[in-house]
Amino acid sequence: MQEPSGRPVTIAQVARDAGVSIPTVSRVLNGSAPVAEETRRRVDASIERLGYHPNPMARGLSRGLSDVVLVILPNITQPSVNLRLAGLISVLRETPYELTLVDLEHPDSERKRHLADIVARHHAAATVIISLPPSTADTLQLLRQAAPVVLVDVRSDAFPGDGIDDIAGGMIATRHLLGLGHRRIGFVGDAEDRFIGNPASANRRHGYEQVLFDAGIDIRPDDIALAPHGMDTAKAAALDLLDRSDRPTAVFAASDVQAFGVMDAARSLGLDVPGDVSVVGFDDIVTARLVGLTTVRQHLEVSGVRAGLRLLELLGQPLPFEMPEFPELELVTRSTTASPGDAHPIRSMAAALTGAAASEKEVSTAFDPAFGRDERIPRRK
Repeated sequence: MQEPSGRPVTIAQVARDAGVSIPTVSRVLNGSAPVAEETRRRVDASIERLGYHPNPMARGLSRGLSDVVLVILPNITQPSVNLRLAGLISVLRETPYELTLVDLEHPDSERKRHLADIVARHHAAATVIISLPPSTADTLQLLRQAAPVVLVDVRSDAFPGDGIDDIAGGMIATRHLLGLGHRRIGFVGDAEDRFIGNPASANRRHGYEQVLFDAGIDIRPDDIALAPHGMDTAKAAALDLLDRSDRPTAVFAASDVQAFGVMDAARSLGLDVPGDVSVVGFDDIVTARLVGLTTVRQHLEVSGVRAGLRLLELLGQPLPFEMPEFPELELVTRSTTASPGDAHPIRSMAAALTGAAASEKEVSTAFDPAFGRDERIPRRK
């Protein structure tokens, strides 16, 4: 309940309504000291009548504890981030913990880029960091703080968490296109920030470059288009990539959202997908199934579930169910990839309208020995 002014009811108003002191209301809420039964009933009645809801962080701190789990993430509107968060929430929903979200929409911002400072300001019982790798300085500072930290979509020797092999994922996508006969393969990915951004896109690009190098195919800088993450920015990057006579016959996009941008760019240029250009994404979000996108599937919600269970373990809480296995990456072949020049407009339309191709799943374990040399390409800086 709120006052007519819109402000939430305070503990002072409860105390005034019940005719007791603020410390007495606090003792009733926290059970920190005996309170006369008549007094407790008056306080409880005032709380119910006024609709008072104690701030979980303040209440926890008054007991020397906190009921708050801090979640730091990069742009909650991203589907992959949203699905990981959904998995975490599904585990913590029936626990006494409240989630406080800090959404770093622009994680390269100078003002916000120090994760450890954000954690220190919130005094939470524990912290979950999604898709943001802590710097060395952050790691050292976080290790000095008492509250546990769990990572999602980031590999670290310092903190528990799951992270996929993004290089391997980039190789899976690129090998699929090579296996179809493509030799000019473009890449659309994230602008590679030096500070705090997720390195997933860069690592997927490394996998793409490694497979081309192993196949003896020149890596052309003009076939690689990097832009801030998003569908519209990916479309702009793909227009530059595809609007030329020597365009690639296939494009690997570092995420499904970016793949949608590539497909939109192709449509704007009058190009058929996959007849004129094949497109592969990464993640396998729900929309990918609806439009028939060939993609590398990672199990986003499972990563959030596993983080939630790890968190409960670290906090000494019982687990509601056993820890699920973390599935391997897999290639899901749908209607946006074909051999160069093979147009399938009817199949593409049917897949987009019905999602019928969603059942075509291929776990990419095959590897052409011709592409299997051990020599490693130097990483682009």
